[in-house]
Amino acid sequence: MDLKKIKALLERYYNGDTTSAEEKILREYFSSDVVDKEFIADKDIFLYQIRENDISDNMPDISNEIWNNINNNKEDKLKKDNNLRYVFLRIAASIIILTGSFFLLKNQVFNKNQNIQFTDTYDNPELAYQQAKETLLYVSAILNNGTDHLKPIQKINEGTQELKKLSSFNEGLEKLSPLNTYNVADKYFKQ
Repeated sequence: MDLKKIKALLERYYNGDTTSAEEKILREYFSSDVVDKEFIADKDIFLYQIRENDISDNMPDISNEIWNNINNNKEDKLKKDNNLRYVFLRIAASIIILTGSFFLLKNQVFNKNQNIQFTDTYDNPELAYQQAKETLLYVSAILNNGTDHLKPIQKINEGTQELKKLSSFNEGLEKLSPLNTYNVADKYFKQ
């Protein structure tokens, strides 16, 4: 095949100006074993296109399955409505159990008639104070380590502080809004 014709067809192909017959000529040329070295990269493109067209032609038609799934979804919605009733019943049962547990605990554990005796675990108050202080410092250190990764978020706050200056610009624009009525009137005067 003439190389000038192939070059011209390729140029038209890449510009999107070829007809299906011209594209068929290009596909036949590039699917043959005799391809000029100048067009090796183009050959790969067309072989890929031919292979993808073959794959898409062999793809099964799934439109019936899609319609069947749509119809099944309508039936599933009815089932979900029934399941929703069971969810409300479960929530109601949970509320009843929590309410009953509250009144049971209120009457038995927090009854004021019963005196609960607390006993000290330390005989020396200074030693108890030191132990409590060490424990609280340990918990504080652990909680502070958990918040170290949040420090970069402060940079966001610093950036937003700079953006607050833009609100004054917006106020200035609002003061210029009466000029819009001048622009409308100016249109009519020019006509």
